[in-house]
Amino acid sequence: MRSPMQRRRFLGTLGLAGAAGALDWPVSEPASGAAARLSATGAAEEELPGGVVLSAVSSVVWMDPALAVDTETERVCRQVFETLVGVDRETGATVPLLATDWETSRDGLRYTFTLREDVLFHDGSALTAEVVVANFQRWGRMNEILGSDAPARTTLAFESLFGGFFDDPDCLLESVEAPDSTTVRLTLSEPLVFLPEALAMPAFGIASAEVLSESEPDLLAREPRGTGAYRLSSVGADEVVLEAFEDYWDGRPAAERAVVRTLPRSFDRLRELQRGGIDVYDYITAENLRSLVQSGRLILQRDPFSVLYLGFNLDHPIMGDPEVREAAARAVNLTSLVESFFLEGSRPAYQFTPAALGVHSEQAQRYNYNVEEAQELLADAGYDGEPLPFYYPMNATRSYFPRPEAVFASIARDLTAVGFNITPRPVSWDNGYVDALLDDDQRAMHLLGRNGGYRSPHSFFGPLFSHQTPEFNYDSPEVRELIRSARSETEEQSRNDLYRAIADLVAEDLPALPLVHPISGVALGRGVADYPMSPVLHELFKDIVPAD
Repeated sequence: MRSPMQRRRFLGTLGLAGAAGALDWPVSEPASGAAARLSATGAAEEELPGGVVLSAVSSVVWMDPALAVDTETERVCRQVFETLVGVDRETGATVPLLATDWETSRDGLRYTFTLREDVLFHDGSALTAEVVVANFQRWGRMNEILGSDAPARTTLAFESLFGGFFDDPDCLLESVEAPDSTTVRLTLSEPLVFLPEALAMPAFGIASAEVLSESEPDLLAREPRGTGAYRLSSVGADEVVLEAFEDYWDGRPAAERAVVRTLPRSFDRLRELQRGGIDVYDYITAENLRSLVQSGRLILQRDPFSVLYLGFNLDHPIMGDPEVREAAARAVNLTSLVESFFLEGSRPAYQFTPAALGVHSEQAQRYNYNVEEAQELLADAGYDGEPLPFYYPMNATRSYFPRPEAVFASIARDLTAVGFNITPRPVSWDNGYVDALLDDDQRAMHLLGRNGGYRSPHSFFGPLFSHQTPEFNYDSPEVRELIRSARSETEEQSRNDLYRAIADLVAEDLPALPLVHPISGVALGRGVADYPMSPVLHELFKDIVPAD
């Protein structure tokens, strides 16, 4: 039987239904097409042998992988920085990367990683255990290093994984040591059963010690130096240019040059693919699928491993009422939403974790679409038509969010139909959408989503609900304690039962309403024969196969 995480292809599937600004760095000349740059008229201007051009839906924000909170920045960081552990793109299982092997002690409290030898950073310095330790020390002190400048939406990866930073008594990472130049030892206070899987996230990309500066915490972002197959050449609001690293430990990649072009609108990505301006069109939308199939494009899909949700601000005087939140939940027609705006294979989400993780709870509250019940709940709550600011992103596509404006309009219509008074708050993603909604204490609702970073329910529950964040202002000691218990439970069935209990409580408290577990897809131009798809987005450009 094929793994639920395994990549699938779909061809001719016509079952269509009906942060901060970019880095101010030097930008190279815009590039288009695998073999040539195209002028506005489509004429070839300049040969670019061995290059590949990919579309992005938003600009790269900050080239420090530990601080990356958007998928496009993470995608570029994966090419420049490598982690101790990799991901098999066919199965989702952990595989060696910078570490060739790792062992776990019987009590689950000690992990020992053996590093790959003869690995160089882009600045020519060598990968050693001491450098890895320095990276862990920096991650564990990010709260001190950044202070109030830390991203506010969710907890950072280190804090989410280990339960806190080094100065937090809840932090599970007691020590990180280098017994010798090729051995790294992590010692925990409690078992952390998904530690290897989590260390494959781009947030744990290893950087050269030369750019780990406490006096200049942004030095790494300004001069990103990893061990990846590509080094950063230039980055700007419209384009990122990567060049093959000549001393890469696994040999030079097939594509000597990779260009990532920012094309927020799906129509623009479709147009550029059809005219040869890009080789890889990511996050295809249902409205464009027919054109792609009719033109004979090879289309690949990712299995659902993300969730789109409607978030509620529990500190809002109206949305803090559970009856109002339930009314909103029962007002949204999830079936119509999925069929109208998402690729075939996407499913309504009644819980935050995708089906592939196998922890859905049969007891969790399910808010079925019911207009009359939603209206009764609003009346019982005493809601009297007060305006409710509703934030949604513009000019952005995500794996969990193919058409944000259309999705917002559909949900807003459903809410208005039962009596909600919605005040739209559109903000462009690249103009700081997340920061804008978090800064507005009066916001009532917002649309956001999450990609699963690794194969564990903690990848969803941990960042969203293990700490109180300004996104929901939701604080449940019981949920927090269950998350802590689940991360250390070594028996799989017991661990899954704990995650189901978390799902039950989150569904009852309703800090957010899961909407869709979407399928996302990639269309390939004629210059690319294959692209390394991954449900957790561990997609390395070095594995792109150019067409003959």
